[in-house]
Amino acid sequence: MKRIVLWSLTALTVLAAAFTIAGCTQKEDETVKIVFGDVSWDSVQVHNRIAAFIIQNGLEGSYDIEYLAGDTLPIINGIIQGDIDVDMESWHSNFPEAYKDGIDSGNMIDLGKNMPDAPQGWWMPRYVVEGPDAPAPDLESLEDLPKYAHLFSDPEDPGKGVIYGGVAGWSQMEISEEIFEEYGLGDTFNLTIAGSGSALAAVMVGAYQKKEPVLAYYWAPTAVLGKLDMVRIKGSEYDAALVNILVNKSMLEKAPKVVDFLRNYSTSVADNNEFLARMDDADWDHQETAIWFLKEKEEIWTSWVNEEVARRVKEALASL
Repeated sequence: MKRIVLWSLTALTVLAAAFTIAGCTQKEDETVKIVFGDVSWDSVQVHNRIAAFIIQNGLEGSYDIEYLAGDTLPIINGIIQGDIDVDMESWHSNFPEAYKDGIDSGNMIDLGKNMPDAPQGWWMPRYVVEGPDAPAPDLESLEDLPKYAHLFSDPEDPGKGVIYGGVAGWSQMEISEEIFEEYGLGDTFNLTIAGSGSALAAVMVGAYQKKEPVLAYYWAPTAVLGKLDMVRIKGSEYDAALVNILVNKSMLEKAPKVVDFLRNYSTSVADNNEFLARMDDADWDHQETAIWFLKEKEEIWTSWVNEEVARRVKEALASL
């Protein structure tokens, strides 16, 4: 004979509430798992490890940190769906619809800027336009480019100049194409797409080392713009990207101390350019660069936390 057990409505309500509280609120002895989105460029991966070191060594509680690799849009979608907890450097203005959907749904929380609006556009070496040997001292804007096409000669089509507009598959390439068309540059220039970010960087660095003219899309913060003295040609400026910290809504309940810390997290484009240039020069990995930042830029990160957290982080650094 089957046994039938009847639960009162009150008992069910209490039990459901207990499970809800247990599932959403961190207990003192509970280890909270936090997944950071490891987007494919260096600066965000360094920020992830700076934040992780402070969380694990400075904040009260126990935290298990994981890093999940992905591109910008999958990371944003991961935040919305709850598969990823934190995006430390979201260039979400390149994907405004996905960002709006996430915020409107309430599943994604914007904690504010990691850094001021980051510059994007077409850059050329300063020696092209400034200095006694500058070959194009009056080259200021895109309107001036056609008469200087010969300086940026395309090796595949010597009769035209070449502009390296971006990387295949990057959303910004559409903007480079729009600028190219708007200014009617097709008669004098070719717009080239690089196969990867590293290939684009190699073009710029290679030309710079030979002190040759080059015109290419790039952005900051990056090691390239941290090391090379480049100027952005007028008219090519993209809308400055918003570089914010995003979290899944579950973080508000499961890791409120982490959320409070991340709301205070803030750097400058110059800070980022510096640590990325040092990372490139020293051939450090992301963790080594994060430790350098924490040791050498104490005046920056201690402003994000209280004295007790700062003390614990310094003690952890001293043991390395």
